[in-house]
Amino acid sequence: MNKRVFPGVIPRAAPLSLALTISIALAGGLSLAGCAHQSSGGEHVPAQSNVPSPLNDLGIGEGGGSGAPAIDEQATDALDAMGAYLRTLRTFEVDADTVTDVVLDNGQNAALLRHTVLKVKRPDRMRADISGNGNVRGMVYDGRRFTIFNEKKGYYARRDAPPTLDELVRDLAVNWHIETPLADLFYWGAGKPDDLAISSAQSLGTEKVDTRSCTHYAYRQPGADWELWIEAGRRPLPCKMIITDTTQPSRPRHEVTYHWKLNPVFAASTFVFRPRPGARQIEMKPADRPPYQEAE
Repeated sequence: MNKRVFPGVIPRAAPLSLALTISIALAGGLSLAGCAHQSSGGEHVPAQSNVPSPLNDLGIGEGGGSGAPAIDEQATDALDAMGAYLRTLRTFEVDADTVTDVVLDNGQNAALLRHTVLKVKRPDRMRADISGNGNVRGMVYDGRRFTIFNEKKGYYARRDAPPTLDELVRDLAVNWHIETPLADLFYWGAGKPDDLAISSAQSLGTEKVDTRSCTHYAYRQPGADWELWIEAGRRPLPCKMIITDTTQPSRPRHEVTYHWKLNPVFAASTFVFRPRPGARQIEMKPADRPPYQEAE
């Protein structure tokens, strides 16, 4: 059975922060305002409802927010602040749960569940271990070479690599069509967001993501709606992100929940790949599949 996979959402012509655009679906919210009734003067006035409108919860007026600006500078400034902070992190570990939709031949979305542990020591060390579907696969980078491995298939491939992580991420995407696990973390903050690419940006208030207090933002640009929750306080770390592909009728989504460890101490062996007994080295060739294509 063929599967059309949710396409890569990071435009290579610009850092990911350019792409952060989100929309909240508010369809049906107006129906909660109650039906109209006639006053003694003969004119129609809206009845009061005991059900709070989602529009009001988001700080949008009964008129649907038509008077609000399309671009909220608070929402775009939050991207700048988060990106700037991420670029200051020299050593970190991210524990992430991802849900990525694939579109089946019948048009139905089906979710792929993955768990990723990403360990980074800038400027030139990274390890990513991705588990799911009874397999462990990943990538190891030691500043000289990168290694991609697949335990279920029992193979690994090695290639010479650029000297820094940022260069590696771009090289893998452009020349090999490989999306680095949690690649958005490397692109945020690489440049100032392009306001022309963002058609809508909103701040939706503070919410809890597990135990963390995070500010919820919504952005939109052609082809993608984005939601982003950023930790409140002095550490503006991304807590959660949802990307919706608006180019497909089923609107497949990619969802990530991040948990962070800052300034961990990694053993030198963390960034050394040791193949399992029986694993075979294969030649790595440029892939013809786009980023986010599932490699079973």
